[in-house]
Amino acid sequence: MKKLTKKAATLELQEKIKSLILEKNLKPGDLMPTENELIELLGVSRSSLREAIKSLEALHILDIHHGIGTFVGESSLVPMIRGLAFHAQLHLQNDLKCLLDILDVREILQYGFAPLALAKISDQAVEQLQQLVSTIEQNARHAQFSAGEEQQVHLLIYYPTENQLLLQYLDAFWQIYQLLDHELPPNNITPTALAMQYRDWVDAIEARDLERTQHAILVYFQGIRRRLTATV
Repeated sequence: MKKLTKKAATLELQEKIKSLILEKNLKPGDLMPTENELIELLGVSRSSLREAIKSLEALHILDIHHGIGTFVGESSLVPMIRGLAFHAQLHLQNDLKCLLDILDVREILQYGFAPLALAKISDQAVEQLQQLVSTIEQNARHAQFSAGEEQQVHLLIYYPTENQLLLQYLDAFWQIYQLLDHELPPNNITPTALAMQYRDWVDAIEARDLERTQHAILVYFQGIRRRLTATV
């Protein structure tokens, strides 16, 4: 039998640990077996186990609390954000296709989940959205963008779907664009024009008008795409 390389052996051990978590029906926040128990269960050396656990911690699958123990980690897309952001940065030297691909996925998600979001959003949430748009408009009058308020608008619209994976993806995509913003072509939309887009979008939501809402989503993403394709 061919001997595994060190990297392959570590990856195999990571898979065994993940399988063990599933077999024991452990949930996020649950305490893992002790180091000695894992060594016996998995038949591995202490150094190999520690290396695999550190790798799984980096992926947010495990959470190490020194002096207390190792726990099953909470679901997180932080590793994905870092990976996608680096991958996009790596390709920015040649073209923006990687970022455009990410944008396509984000647009499809927000457009496709619009009917569910619109059906479940509360009057209170709509009022919060209107307050956020008012802040965006106020900042626009001073020629300022409102990145924080914009992000809150996107998350607040889709929070009623109760789809945690969707919310994590939207937050991840937003963070990726924020990380790369300084490396992108100049923004070709004014704060005032962007504020008008958000006004149309939120007013359509308040009216519970799906057609207008989805149209506003398309207009918003067309603006981002024009910026990214300006020099492509």
